[in-house]
Amino acid sequence: MNILKIVYRNLKHRKLSTLLTIFSILAGVALVISIMLIKQETEDAFNQTATGYEIIVGPKGSPLQLTLSTVYQIGFPIQNMPLSTYELLKNDKRVKTAIPYVLGDNYKNFRFIGTVPEIFSDFEYKKGLKYKLQEGEFFSNDLEAVIGSETAKKTGLKVGDLFTGSHGIEAYEGSDSHEEFKFKVSGILEQTYTPIDRVIFVPMTAIWKIHSHDAEKKAAEIDTSVHVHEDEISDTYEKTITAVLLKLRNPVYFDLLRRQINDNKYEGINAQAILPMFEIKQLFDIIGNINSILMVISYLVILTGAISILVSIYNSINERKRDIAIMRSLGAKKSFIFGIIFSEGFVISLTGALAGIFTAHFLIYLFRNKISETAGIEISGTAYNSDELYILAGTVLLGLIVSLIPAIKAYRTDVAKNLSPVS
Repeated sequence: MNILKIVYRNLKHRKLSTLLTIFSILAGVALVISIMLIKQETEDAFNQTATGYEIIVGPKGSPLQLTLSTVYQIGFPIQNMPLSTYELLKNDKRVKTAIPYVLGDNYKNFRFIGTVPEIFSDFEYKKGLKYKLQEGEFFSNDLEAVIGSETAKKTGLKVGDLFTGSHGIEAYEGSDSHEEFKFKVSGILEQTYTPIDRVIFVPMTAIWKIHSHDAEKKAAEIDTSVHVHEDEISDTYEKTITAVLLKLRNPVYFDLLRRQINDNKYEGINAQAILPMFEIKQLFDIIGNINSILMVISYLVILTGAISILVSIYNSINERKRDIAIMRSLGAKKSFIFGIIFSEGFVISLTGALAGIFTAHFLIYLFRNKISETAGIEISGTAYNSDELYILAGTVLLGLIVSLIPAIKAYRTDVAKNLSPVS
């Protein structure tokens, strides 16, 4: 007698029960693998986003807040710094590229980033990758804007369209719009799968002009002798920046420059220099507890599936006592009967685990574009995590362990008692 054929027939006979048990294992494994894969790809994406530069220089305050607001466009900036901070860093011989950021406005909740043209020609948003245009051209004057791919998709803006920004990095009821300044979309960036897909790049001089104009307009409401000029920046308006992204000529300069800035020994500027990748690592350490809770829940689902194997096979033993007794009377050994029941647990757990791993990858791959657009990071679903093998092995082992109880019960089946005529 072929043990695999017998196992197949037994499972087929209990088709509904078998499928439900396999599905419970599948659900738990798929949940565990999905959490692992998304966590892995999210961490990789967050870490890669900042690899085009080494240091962020910003106002004193929370390093994590500076990282999130500058790199990932999450939350609010700390405050602004004098323009002289950027000018000093740009002229430092240790600095290869210095890119200023000026935050403060939005269009339909898509943030403006005031910056310089070098962000398109010299800056790498990831190692070896520069911004490329999907269509149009990079801005060349103050009232032109280059928008991210997601910005274009969600707002409907096209090259040549005019739009007006609003005060504040997030839209809110009653916010002032800058009707006097209409930006023209000069270009749309190719998708980068970074938060930059959801921003609007404009010259930083445009941000200054808008806010200088607002300041003079308010002053004019008080003093009618004040004249408002849309195309000029008031001499009394302080030009400020939100942060500076630095790429150094040589990594050996990193620690010295960082300490000079943080210890207030760099040309008297009052700022902080941070390593964004370090801050993101700390962030993932903080949210690691949430992942742990989700993983515990997932493992409990797998455990529930394993218990389902136990209940399914154990209950079936009562129905198969006579069949087992007949097999024994025909010469089947106790070990053979034990092997059949044990193999059923193995087949169910292995099938459920493999199906769960496949389902996790397939679903993430199927919805990768939606997840990537929503999260602003690239999710593929094709990434492999070495822990998947441990999940597979652990699930099968658990299935074998819970199969021991019904296998032992089948092993101990009384042949004479179960062959007696049914009354």
